[in-house]
Amino acid sequence: MTTERIPVFILAGGRGERLAEVADRPKPLVEVGGRPFAALLLDALARQGFRRFFFLTGYRGEEFEPFLNRMRVALSDRLPPAAAAGADLELRGLREETPLGTGGALRGALPYVDRTALVLNGDTFCDLDHRALLALHFGNGDAFCLAAARMADASDYGTLGLDDDGRVLALHEKGATGPGWVNAGAYAVPRGFLETIPAGPASLERELLPAWLARESVWAYRVASGFHDIGTPERLERARRELASPDLRRP
Repeated sequence: MTTERIPVFILAGGRGERLAEVADRPKPLVEVGGRPFAALLLDALARQGFRRFFFLTGYRGEEFEPFLNRMRVALSDRLPPAAAAGADLELRGLREETPLGTGGALRGALPYVDRTALVLNGDTFCDLDHRALLALHFGNGDAFCLAAARMADASDYGTLGLDDDGRVLALHEKGATGPGWVNAGAYAVPRGFLETIPAGPASLERELLPAWLARESVWAYRVASGFHDIGTPERLERARRELASPDLRRP
């Protein structure tokens, strides 16, 4: 499958309660580098050839529509002609009527997936080649794969236990001090995984991924640096300092 045909689902339905004092909008729409954070994600993906984008929204989901309209025009003007038939730009919001969590929102994405989906957290940015993440996925028999970022201090995050080949052996709760590999919020997901998601609310990271790991292989695409999470005021300020390059601000 070419990147032009693979659907990208951006999880954007959270309430962002920890940012309430410093931001008056959903987390993916908070400005970083003079633009909505989600625009950085879309720019990076578009440069790598992706063309099908779905924002899985919930809380204040109506606020995404003006942003999506602007980005649809900006990306249409920039993207080269599609190489694959039927690979025109697709950018839309899929809004849940009741809060379903990250897992429940993904269940609603199933009708748009033939074989594989790329799934991203809407409040994290990782400087990685998503095509390489997908190559790892396809090279391991369409296995569930995630991006793993190396952190000098991983105490604020849950960490990943990995073997030398990058197979995920364990998911550890946050609290361990020192360096470690953390989940960077980017996943190459087989359709079979989406089919196992039960109806109703569910968490991708806390429920569905651990259950899948208990019976199937999960692989990590390791990234040495370039991970940002805007989930707290402190992390948001760090992202604003470090993601303010002219390249990331471009329309």
